[in-house]
Amino acid sequence: MSSIPNQIVKFRTIVNGYKISQVIMTLEKNDVFKKIVEGANEIDELSKAVNIPEGKLSVLLNALVHYGLLVKIGQKYSFSDEFIVINPKHPASQNGYIRFSENARDKWLYLSSCLSEDNKNDMLNKITGGDPLETRNFISAMHVNAIPQAKYIIENYDFDRRSILDIGAGSGIYSTVVGERYISSTGVLYELPGVSEITKEYLSKSGICERFNTITGDYHQALPEGKFSDVFLFAVIHQESDEELFALLSRIRAVLKPGGRLFLTSFFLEEDRITPLFPVMFSVEMLVMHDEGKVYTFKEVEKILSTAGFNKLQRIDEVPGPATLYIASV
Repeated sequence: MSSIPNQIVKFRTIVNGYKISQVIMTLEKNDVFKKIVEGANEIDELSKAVNIPEGKLSVLLNALVHYGLLVKIGQKYSFSDEFIVINPKHPASQNGYIRFSENARDKWLYLSSCLSEDNKNDMLNKITGGDPLETRNFISAMHVNAIPQAKYIIENYDFDRRSILDIGAGSGIYSTVVGERYISSTGVLYELPGVSEITKEYLSKSGICERFNTITGDYHQALPEGKFSDVFLFAVIHQESDEELFALLSRIRAVLKPGGRLFLTSFFLEEDRITPLFPVMFSVEMLVMHDEGKVYTFKEVEKILSTAGFNKLQRIDEVPGPATLYIASV
């Protein structure tokens, strides 16, 4: 057991974790990272560019220097090599995720009120079409973070002459990467009314529009007509209760061609529900985001998949990010 003074230091570090997050969100909201990449590196010019007094701005910037997010030489600030992803112009820029996290932080303030049995919380609706700005921030954040997984998918699996149904497609990054690599592939991107226009915007920037199209609808009600070689269900199932997930998987099974594959990712817990860290904290986030949401254990999702008729399961933990990939077939 560590000493009481060490315990206090460790405990206070955990409790005060919100502070550096708030600093990052505040700088993003005031376009500080944007101005740095545009060349306003010196504290005096950066202060004028964002209209924040030098003394106050330097306090925030110095905090990020301490954490290694920025580098300070004299009075000049720049992005560190270890956290180049806060550069808004970097291909893996996390600035969209910062803006999404600010929206999520506001929801966490209501955690206490979400604990009552009669609470029917559905803040998830805001980021899936209910609020246009929050939805766009969410899609932007998820788009960048999905790129490494999408690249992993095309590097390890064959989609030649495959027809794809992409459920909850978001930006359509998975279908886009597949479609650009496999010119014989075709697909349908399926999204909610408040999201599908954003999906179409992203898709229009790709070269696959003649083979992939976007359909608006709600997978809780029905799936698009037709049969598909593969179904994508990426980072969706944590929004669903056991009953809703079983119903969705049953619909998916019905639209798969013989030999078809379901590609499914999410964040899964071990059976003790205290590891890994990301799914543990994501379980808390679902309390404030969606009353019916749930983070499943590996055994729970495998049982529901099997009950829905998917008897051949392959689990891949090596995908980039905190998610696990399941490939399921009948």
